[in-house]
Amino acid sequence: MYTIKQAAARSGLPVPTVRAWERRYAVVTPQRTASGYRLYDDDAIDRLTAMRQLVEADGVRPSQAAEQVLAAAGTDLAALVARARGSASAPIAPTTLEPRHSAALVAAFVASAAALDVAAMEAILDEAFAGERFEAAAEHVLFPALREVGERWSAGQLDVAMEHAASETVHRRLMRFFDAAPGDGSPDVIVGLPPGGRHELGALVFAIAARRAGLDVLYLGADVPVASWLVAVEASGASVAVIGTIGAPDVRGAAEVVAALRASGRPPAVALGGRRAGNVAGIPASVVLPDDLAESVEAVRQLLHPTA
Repeated sequence: MYTIKQAAARSGLPVPTVRAWERRYAVVTPQRTASGYRLYDDDAIDRLTAMRQLVEADGVRPSQAAEQVLAAAGTDLAALVARARGSASAPIAPTTLEPRHSAALVAAFVASAAALDVAAMEAILDEAFAGERFEAAAEHVLFPALREVGERWSAGQLDVAMEHAASETVHRRLMRFFDAAPGDGSPDVIVGLPPGGRHELGALVFAIAARRAGLDVLYLGADVPVASWLVAVEASGASVAVIGTIGAPDVRGAAEVVAALRASGRPPAVALGGRRAGNVAGIPASVVLPDDLAESVEAVRQLLHPTA
């Protein structure tokens, strides 16, 4: 028997998604200890793994995927599980959220931020990420919600406490996704922000998507000094450095990081992502990542494997 954390790791899912799929679709029914903790058996792990294959790789809506998993038995379920485990590192085709539903989730998240209702924000994130694969939910719910929160803060309609609470709630959830994604400790790619860069959530989403696509990522986070970028590249042996360039103040710092990396003894390939990436002086368009999350991950994959 496995705890929910172990079940999530074995099925390749974040813990909140396991809970949401259990609650909304009854795809698994765990046993409970005397203290109320969930316990999952091997059959439950197979069901979760099969549902992940249907939702993430095949683009099936979660409600329909649950119906298929619950109806599957024996060899049918085993085939889904084998396919999921055999294609864990393959690129995932995009799926589309229902626009009306995603807009409602965005509005609900912003309203919850204004009310400083962290529990409600977490529930909305649960629904968004359980309803679609990670990448689609990030692009259609998470990013629009964060933009709206930021714009309302800039306009004086939200207090800084509300903006910080929303950002920290999202950050905690994203780190669970990052920890749940595979990685063997031998990073191919380093992702972080330049010195002074603070708005890291976009870079973190990219790092998660890259990990989920089979790239081994070392995530450095916000406000990384130039010297520390050099240390990270040298110590890890990573072949690609991805620098998030989100706000206008990030542009100068990103240029300094790029120059330092290129002048180092073992320069990595460099890519820049984010709204201001194209503003960095002396950076060719070829190293500016596209806005689309899946396309940006594929661009970094090509930097790693140019002939692939």
